[in-house]
Amino acid sequence: MVRKSLVSSLLAASLTFAPAIALAGEGAECQQAQMSAQAVVDKHLKALGGRERLKAVKTLQVTSISKEGNTLTRMSMQRARPNLMRYDKEKDGVTSSKAFDGTQGWSAEGSAAPQPVGKEKSAMMAEGAAFDDALLDPKARGTTLALDGVEEVNGAPAFKLVLTRGANKETRFIDQKSFLEVKRTSAGIHEGKAYNKTLSFSDYRSVDGIMMSHRVQWEGDGSKGEKVIQSARYDAPIDAATFKLATPRS
Repeated sequence: MVRKSLVSSLLAASLTFAPAIALAGEGAECQQAQMSAQAVVDKHLKALGGRERLKAVKTLQVTSISKEGNTLTRMSMQRARPNLMRYDKEKDGVTSSKAFDGTQGWSAEGSAAPQPVGKEKSAMMAEGAAFDDALLDPKARGTTLALDGVEEVNGAPAFKLVLTRGANKETRFIDQKSFLEVKRTSAGIHEGKAYNKTLSFSDYRSVDGIMMSHRVQWEGDGSKGEKVIQSARYDAPIDAATFKLATPRS
């Protein structure tokens, strides 16, 4: 699950604009006929809670339960600016943790002592630990952003925002009415292997003034499942030592 979430976070770079987009079939609202990629991003960020609110966030804590077939995974995620993260999970009675402390990636399983991960894996974890979403500053993240028309998702039109970084490509589907993300597809190379993945987002709720999807379904590379958020909180204090994997796992 940690690996999947890290893959999902790969993005970022120079901004390009699509001059106009096609209408999403008959009956689409005329005012949606012409929008730039940046205009869609701006409306999306506003729908989430606003660019200023998103940039002001210092920490995020989330607990969730994921189901893949008959397997349940309980997970706790903790993140802090600028690039600190920790994931603790329990799957099939086995606990494990992964963390990035701002410099080095760590992992631990069961009662074994935490160990630093290799240089390549640590670099990947560092990238996944970047606190802000790529849409807040695509250029700084090395991501190219473009608008690729409109596609129907769950019976409603959605803008297709395409984010490209190297060999990795991600398409985010932004609902035309709510301007919240309803679907995401990603493809690329991860640890030397090609991957394809689709995520579906629903059950949005406000958490400390920021809209968050509380139900995420995924499918790809022969597996499928869903994650349900149990609790979420922004800006609660987190001890920096938490990200060293030196504290007991919860």
